[in-house]
Formats: sequence, C-alpha cells, structure tokens
Amino acid sequence: MKLSLLAASALTFGVALPPSLGDTLLQPAPAITGTWSARLDDNWTRREGERWVSIRMERDGDRSFGMGIPRADLEVAGVRGDNWSGSDVRFAVRRDAGALEFTGSFSDGRGSGTFGFFPNAAFAASLKQSGRTASTEDMLRLAIHDVSRTFIDGLEARGYPDLDIDELVRMRIHGVDPQYVDGMQKAGYAKLSADELVRTRIHGATPTYVQELRNVGYTGLSIEDLVKTRIHGATPSFIQEVKTAGFGQLPVEDLVRMRIHGVTPEFIREMRDLGYRDLRVEQLVKLRIHGATPAFLKEMGDLGFKNLQLDDAVKMRIHGVTGGFVKELRALGYSDLDVDDLVKMRIHGVTPEFIRELKELGYANVREEQLVRLRIHGVNADFIREVQAAGFKNMTADDLVDISIHGRQWLKKRG
Repeated sequence: MKLSLLAASALTFGVALPPSLGDTLLQPAPAITGTWSARLDDNWTRREGERWVSIRMERDGDRSFGMGIPRADLEVAGVRGDNWSGSDVRFAVRRDAGALEFTGSFSDGRGSGTFGFFPNAAFAASLKQSGRTASTEDMLRLAIHDVSRTFIDGLEARGYPDLDIDELVRMRIHGVDPQYVDGMQKAGYAKLSADELVRTRIHGATPTYVQELRNVGYTGLSIEDLVKTRIHGATPSFIQEVKTAGFGQLPVEDLVRMRIHGVTPEFIREMRDLGYRDLRVEQLVKLRIHGATPAFLKEMGDLGFKNLQLDDAVKMRIHGVTGGFVKELRALGYSDLDVDDLVKMRIHGVTPEFIRELKELGYANVREEQLVRLRIHGVNADFIREVQAAGFKNMTADDLVDISIHGRQWLKKRG
C-alpha cells in the first residue's frame, strides 16, 4: 500500500487526524510517541525507479527501528533535493493498522523531530475477531510493515488461517504475499509452512527458480534441496555448464559439494587439458579440498613428475611437498627423490634447513633414509654439538642414531 502524506495545513500534531483517514478510530493523543531522524541522501530505488527514503525512529532512548517512505511523497510535503532545509515539516503515513504522524525540520538534508502513532481500532477489532490479540506495540509493527487486512485475508484464503502476529510481520518483511503463495502452489509446493515460504523467499528459491530448474531436468525437489542449491550457487546455469563439461544428471548433493569446494567447469576443463579425464565428482572435490589444482599439477609436471597419480598429488599437498621444497632439495643434491621419499621427509621434518645444518657440522651427502632416521630419533644440530662436546668425534649418522637411542642419559651424566 502506498504511503499517504498529508500537507502541513491539514495536520495538527497531537490531536485526532481528519476524516480522510477512513475508518481509523484515533485517540485524542497518540498511543506511542518517539523521535525520528532521516537523511535525504539515504535513499534507494524500488518499483521501477521509484526512490525511497529511510526514516529512523527511536523510543525510550534506546529502542530504535525504521521504515521507508517514497521520496515523491516527501516532495508533496515540500521537501526538495538531498540538501533541503526547512522548518515545521509535517507528514503522516496511513496504514491499515494505524497512522504515524511526523513533525520536525530539515537542515542541509538532515531531518529530525517527533512522531506519534495512532492505532486503528477497527483493525484491532478485526484481528481480535480472527482470534489474534494485538498489543499497541504489535499494532505499530503491523503499521510499519504494512500488514493489512487485505494481506491477512489473502493468506487465509490460501490455507493459512492461523498465522500469528510475528509470522504475519515476517512474511510481509520478506515479500511472502498471497501472489507469492499462488506462485509456489502452481510450481508444485502447495502445503508449505510459513517458515518454508519465508526461507524460499529469503534465498531466492522462487517459482521462477523452480521453473528454471525444471528446464535443466530437476523436478520435485524438496524445499531443503531448493534452498541448498540457491545458498551454494548450484544454479540452473551452473548445472548446464557441468553438463556441458561432460557430467550427466548429477544428484543435488554432488552439485552442492562441487560448489562448496570450488569445483567449477573451468577447473574440470583444466584438469582434462592436463590429461586427467573421466574424473568422478568425489575425486574432483578431494583435489580441490587439498589444493591439488591444475597449477600445482603443472608445476610438478615441469619438475619431472609427469602423469602424477591423483592420490600422490593429494599426499604431496597434504604434507606440504611444494615446488619450492623440491627445488631446494635438488639444490642440496637430492635430485632423484620420488613422491614417497618427499612425503616421508616432510612428515618427519627433514627440511632444507636441517640438511644445511648437518652439512655445517660435517655431515654432507647423508642419504634420504638416514636423514629421516636422524629426525625420527631426535638427532638435530644441537644434539650433534652435545655429542661432539662430550668428546665423540667423527661419529657416523648411524652412530648418532645409536647414541640418541641408548646413550642420552649417559651423555647427561658426562655433562
């Protein structure tokens, strides 16, 4: 319902509004009062270019809420442009649940003043007749969100007779009106709860979206599946791209997993360009989870690991075998390591820095399996220095491991 603004000459703040407000039965004074503020440049576009302005309201010092009004209706009250200034500005917003009357002034586009809310007794009576009891606070909420008798009657006629005040407000806020319910029912969803209707609207699982899914072969989906595909972007366009990439009618769960983990049609094409064809969804997801991307596989291919098995690629990524790690080891003389060697070295902490420290202490060209044994048994640079300081010179790598296993306590006693 479009907001109605009354000219300043027709309003007197704090007394009953004129008969033009229809069946609104107003008290001599407003039932709720508070302050309002607005910035004329705080506006947005609705309804085919119509500009709306946000009005912020506050009660009791710390209870704040807001509503929007058409910019054109403010202009009726004399307001002009984003930087307008003026005093004794008065306007009223009429809704089925009641009327809000505003008075105040603007300075350089910033407005403020006081407001009063006059509940519509006839509307309250109709709510009571339908089994709903609305407090004054409820009436204000219903007015702000434009929950009208027409809106309520329309929902009741479509099978929703027992909606409470909170549900009505929530449905109105999110655009679940009688026409939306009609659309969902025609789309095959005839007995949705209020919560389900709101969820579909919030996430864009609309009747149009349902039809788009049907066009790509997905019919009879549950509300949960509809919403999941929207939340995670497994949209009809994504589905069509996946089909073009060579996948058939995948289950919704697979489509959602692909979107969650970034398995895009481009990712699939890049993997195929590297020779990885006929990959299953779970393989693609696993690759993405662990970062075994086409870029990583290409880098490893350039380093000599051609046609790398996908399980090996995942192992390398899990344990941090990067291109840089491989290059550093090769620069230190370890050029013939296979995937298992590299992974084992990473697992046990055989880093290029560790190898360099050993070289500085006289242990050069230690085989990779010995390096791993040294790390497993805690033989590091500090330990070697401790051994040498105790008078044990020229110890082999195997000797160091043996001392670490059997002689630490003895070394401590010697120290």
